[in-house]
Amino acid sequence: MPIRTLSAENIAACRWVFQNFPPDPQEGIRSLTPEGQEAVKLVLNSLDRVAFLTQAGWIPEDLIMPWMHPMIAKSWDKLEPYVEHEKQRRNEPYYYKHASELAARCRAWREKHLEDAQVKWVKDAL
Repeated sequence: MPIRTLSAENIAACRWVFQNFPPDPQEGIRSLTPEGQEAVKLVLNSLDRVAFLTQAGWIPEDLIMPWMHPMIAKSWDKLEPYVEHEKQRRNEPYYYKHASELAARCRAWREKHLEDAQVKWVKDAL
């Protein structure tokens, strides 16, 4: 699969999560379409990949955070309630544990490097 196509898939998946996920996991899971489920898994797996590459130091966080912090922060802002819900529902405390740890490191990086570390949502963004 060409990189451009994979990138386009990731962008589409993030856009779906950003625009379609309600804040309440129980409501969101009940109304999750196959397209939505695929988007959620693609975004979560992308976060896990970044976590894997940065936790071992293969890619230094100081190199990746300036570039990836918006995607990580916004994705986790939407997905964290769902991951926490699934952890409890499945009784799997390790469910996307590395993605959660990446999000915490991203939060700390944003607080250190940004004047305003809050996630900002813009309606009908590109």
